[in-house]
Amino acid sequence: MSIIYPEPPEVLIKLKDTKGDINAVAEIVSSHEALAKEVLATINAPYFALVRQIQSAEEAVRMLGINRVVNLTTGRLLRTTLFSGEHQLFKDLWGTSLKVAVIGVLISKDLKQASTDEVYACSLFHNVGMAMLADINEGYIKDVKSAYSIENSDISEFEEHKLGHSHANLGAQLAHNWGLSGDIAKVIRSHHSPEQTIKLIESGSEAGELLLILKLSEHIARIPGYLAKCPIDHEWEKIKEPILDHMTLTEGMFKRFELVIKKKLAEIKS
Repeated sequence: MSIIYPEPPEVLIKLKDTKGDINAVAEIVSSHEALAKEVLATINAPYFALVRQIQSAEEAVRMLGINRVVNLTTGRLLRTTLFSGEHQLFKDLWGTSLKVAVIGVLISKDLKQASTDEVYACSLFHNVGMAMLADINEGYIKDVKSAYSIENSDISEFEEHKLGHSHANLGAQLAHNWGLSGDIAKVIRSHHSPEQTIKLIESGSEAGELLLILKLSEHIARIPGYLAKCPIDHEWEKIKEPILDHMTLTEGMFKRFELVIKKKLAEIKS
């Protein structure tokens, strides 16, 4: 199957061309009314828990910095570019990615690891390759269910063998094309390889912190159940022990940690 990568939206290209000019970034975001409203709603969302509400794009750039605002803008641009199809899978992918992103920000704050805006952008992008594959393959949802349901399956290897592409590799390339950090691209490329996941997390690098939060968030969000109707998270079972060892947590301690995050999530929704 031939893959065509969506070009970066025009507004994103303009943001990259500002070369760090704060005023230019603020002006570009402000000039796109719907996008500015969405980005400000994200920045002011309770899971980011800023000290005070930010009223404008100009104020956002000055308070948060260019990189954070561009990361959040990039993530939000995905919805209209790749997740706007009529198929239920596109809606499910956006909904679950957004849930993973919110949980990821909560975990990032709790663990005091990784940058919250990078966690957010990485989470929104991590399954974008699924949308790309679904766009060219009507039967892709069946492949997703098979990949998640086979106990010993490596999801990326399964997709490569069946389709010639993995959504992890596609998502990583798109993240790179759209100007996200090398760490984000590395995390997306690795996130369905248990071996690479464990190796990167145990490295203690910034990418490792980002991947740790992504895998915790995916598990807490119950992604296999929502996307593949698979009640068992086989991938988590492969990586759970080294992750808990890395975090110096017992299973009981992790369950309490999970409950804390879920409680915070419920408080946000209520």
